[in-house]
Parts: sequence; C-alpha cells; structure tokens
Amino acid sequence: MSITRKRSQGPRLLRHIRLLQNEVLTSAQLAERLECTQQEIQRAHRLLRAEGWNVQETGRPRRYFLTPEPAADNDPVSSVITHALLRMLHHHAPTPSRLYHRAALELSQSLPERLRNQVPLDTPQGDTPRILEILATAWCWGQAVEFSYLKPDEQQPKRSVGDVVFMEINRTNLDWYVFIRRRGEEQVKTFHLSRFVDAQRRQDDLSPPIPFDPRDELDGAWGIIGGREHCEITLRFAPDAVRYVVHRHWPGQLSGRFEGDAYLLTVRAPLNHQKLPLEVLAWIRSWGPRVEVVGPESVRTLWLAEARELVAKYSTT
Repeated sequence: MSITRKRSQGPRLLRHIRLLQNEVLTSAQLAERLECTQQEIQRAHRLLRAEGWNVQETGRPRRYFLTPEPAADNDPVSSVITHALLRMLHHHAPTPSRLYHRAALELSQSLPERLRNQVPLDTPQGDTPRILEILATAWCWGQAVEFSYLKPDEQQPKRSVGDVVFMEINRTNLDWYVFIRRRGEEQVKTFHLSRFVDAQRRQDDLSPPIPFDPRDELDGAWGIIGGREHCEITLRFAPDAVRYVVHRHWPGQLSGRFEGDAYLLTVRAPLNHQKLPLEVLAWIRSWGPRVEVVGPESVRTLWLAEARELVAKYSTT
C-alpha cells in the first residue's frame, strides 16, 4: 500500500464513521460515497468492530449502521421514562420499518438490563413506509414536499405543495400525524399519515422559517386539533363518575370544583374548521348519562340533539 493511500485512510475512516452514525447504507452506497471499493468497506467494518465500534447490519441487501454504546449508571427515573416510551412506540404503535426498529433499538441501549429484557424488539418483516420516510426526511432536511392527500369527505385526493413543520404520534389513537403548511396558506394544518396517497421531496426547494411551537399549538389539544380557536365547556359529572374525574388534570382544564356530590369541570376545547369541539365531544359522549353539558348553550344543544337522535333511532319502546 502506498504512503499516500495510508494517509487517506484516516480521514476516510472518520467519514465512514459519521455516515454510519447518521444513515443506514449498503456496502455499494458506502463505497460510492467514500470513493473506494466494497472490499475496502468490508475491511473498514472489520477494523471498526475490532476497535470496539458497534457496527450493525440489517436487511437484504445488507445495510450497515452504528449504534451507540449503552449509557452507564442511568438515572432510574430516566430509565423508566425511556422504557415507557419504548412500550408505547414499539408495542402500542408498531410501524413495519427496519429504520423504526433501529431507532427503538438505539433507545433501548440506554436501559438497564433488567428493563431492557422487558421490551424485546423483534426485527420487523416490512420496510419503512415510503411516505413516512419521505416526510421525515423533508422535515429533517428542511425541504418542501409535493403530496396528494385524500380527506375523509372527498372522492379525489388533493395535490399540494407544502412544508413539514412537525410530526408526532397522537396520544389518543397512537397514529402518525404530520403538520404541514401548504404554500400560499398561512395556517399549519394536520394530516393523518395513512391518508397520504403520494409524496415527493422537492430537494432544491428549501422550507422557509415557519413559527410553530407544539406547546402553544398542541398542549391543550385532546387529539390532533390544536390552534388558537377555542371555546370553554363546563361539565357536571354525576357522583358515580366523580372518582374517575378528580384524580387527574385534563387537557385544557381551567377549573374543577365540587357542587354537592357532583363535580363541575371546565375545559378549554379546541375547535375544528366548522367551529365545533369535535374531540372533546367524543370524550363527553364516552361518559354517557354520567355527565351533563352545562354550557355553552351551543354545545349543550348539540349534545342534547345527538342524545335525542340516538333514542329516536334505536329505542324499541
């Protein structure tokens, strides 16, 4: 081996490490990016493993990545929080994705062995949903997306160009939601991942800075509807429901107090584009006759109308 080639190995190995820390790549992709042969890539992997680097591989053709070393002496509370996140992400909202599995695997490395054994991470059979990968990449790299989206009440998908400002798993149904501001619009809107028909990154079209604070937009949300339009709803819970209500602080809760044996709860409810607090109404319905909508009058009227319609449609007497 020439002296020049030996000197080039050090910087190339550092670039190799950075690539494996940030991406999942085949030998051919690594060779192309590092301008060397696939045999040299395999030799580099053997060298890294011999030096203690955790080079992992997945799929066919084989793709390679680096996982971090387990954190030592983790704080127990942090470990339990991490464990809870893994339970939710991998078991309650599974995504058939090797990249998703890799992220969960890296997160699990920080757990003490006793907790790690409680979250067995089986290798998924599928690959990353293409649209999830496209939207995630666009958000991380600040690129615009061109996409087709089919709303529940429409027959044909709508084609749009927009900028991804946020993505999260919804706490109510544990599905993926994407927050996008369409070009030419001022408001950030919410999109359900499963309703994307297609999406493409516009690699040369960079997203502008878009103010979006999830604490302001979503902390008071009951599901995916956030934003700045709200109404205040007051509910009266019957005595047999009180013990299930008073033990926690509800999203958007403004006040709670006893009224005799009943309990009055006031919440700040986000409105949808039709000016209706749909998500809070769904929660109210789940209490059946154990809750009464006290106000505002518009919400009480809607709640009573739905109750009367239910009786009229399904009552047999």
